[in-house]
Amino acid sequence: MTSMEKVLEIVEKEKIEFIRIEFLDYAGITRGRTIRPAELRSAMEKGINFSTAIMSFDSMDEYIPNPTYGPNDGDFFAVPDPETFAIVPYRKNTARMICDLVDENGEPWEGCPRQALKRLLNEVESLLGGKMYLAFEQEAYLLKEVNGNLQPADQSHCFSIDGVDVQEDFLQEVVYSLEAMGVKTEQISSEYGPGQLEINLKYAPALKATDDQVTFAQVFKQVARNKGMIGTLMPKPFQHLAGSGLHVHISLFDPSGENLFEDITDQRGLDMSDKAYHFIGGILKHGPSLIAIGAPSVNSYKRMQPGSWAPAHICYGAGNRSVLVRIPEKRRTRRFEYRGADGTCNPYLLAACLVAAGLHGIQNRMDPGDPIDIDVSKMSEMELKEKGITWVPRNLSQAIDHLAEDTILAETIGRSIWEEFIKIKRTEWDKFNRHVSDWELRLLSSRF
Repeated sequence: MTSMEKVLEIVEKEKIEFIRIEFLDYAGITRGRTIRPAELRSAMEKGINFSTAIMSFDSMDEYIPNPTYGPNDGDFFAVPDPETFAIVPYRKNTARMICDLVDENGEPWEGCPRQALKRLLNEVESLLGGKMYLAFEQEAYLLKEVNGNLQPADQSHCFSIDGVDVQEDFLQEVVYSLEAMGVKTEQISSEYGPGQLEINLKYAPALKATDDQVTFAQVFKQVARNKGMIGTLMPKPFQHLAGSGLHVHISLFDPSGENLFEDITDQRGLDMSDKAYHFIGGILKHGPSLIAIGAPSVNSYKRMQPGSWAPAHICYGAGNRSVLVRIPEKRRTRRFEYRGADGTCNPYLLAACLVAAGLHGIQNRMDPGDPIDIDVSKMSEMELKEKGITWVPRNLSQAIDHLAEDTILAETIGRSIWEEFIKIKRTEWDKFNRHVSDWELRLLSSRF
């Protein structure tokens, strides 16, 4: 465990001159300040103040109408977590720390997603006697600008070694930078789209894994920028090419290392425990709301189309990539994968809501039904209805409507977070609906 004194010692020894104090807002944007070493002890003891109003900005960086937090609502304080201290290898004499947000009394601020996740993870340990582990797999594109237009940075093919070779310099710097910042990678793949990559992070205790995903997103984008490219986690940058998802693997172990999601006597034949099935049942029960949290941009819903290898229906299955929750083949460690998120989400909110939904499922012994072993996109509406399978929300507005009715998530992640997130996303949907695209102008102006 890294202590405050250890951080101060490293800063002095490594001659660190700038420390970035960071947190994520509800729109998934990294906010923060940069401080000098002389201010670091005070920051770790008391925090750095920010107006609460910063949490009422949308992803366009505009202050939303009717915000919860206004100019009269004072400050919260960002307290750097010593465990997240990392030297940023591609910046000169710079380190980074991720923060918890506290109120003026030093208590966890009710609007902090990272604090909500920590609280829910403590509930997991007390109620289930185990520790939650997560692993994030992010798909992302490398783009380059040509004559003012963005296009894939290369023309590599799915799982081809060429895609890794042509981006060798970029990928190696990403991996070395992540390792230097305490983030382990497991696999790197050239993905379905040209210029598209997938990097699998090593599983870790849930809070550490979520911090790692935040670090990955920053490193991927900043190293790309340093090399004259654009690294984007945008879910659907091109209509005719594959989308980019964020898959989250979820597992549960007791203090002795026993896998609490495994049971070789499983009557369904998947070697999964009742806890695992009930956790999945909770995720499916809250499926539409979780989509709002994990896929929170207007662009997200252009990815989740039938037959696209992205989930378009709320169900689960074994070895099936057309479902929302996939259980890997039995020769792999017993766990399951949530497939309904993308890189525009706030990973702390996503992780907190997945845990909250799973806990609700376990506490109420929610049965997810039988696993689906066929491509759901090939099923008729009648077959879907017979099996009780519903569609994921078809746009952001539908998803937010579902979230607005989900009082269980509201109470478990915190009503203040829930309410402001909904306001922000409704504002973004309204802006999207008012926007006149070039496609509309070209099509309609010539025909009518």
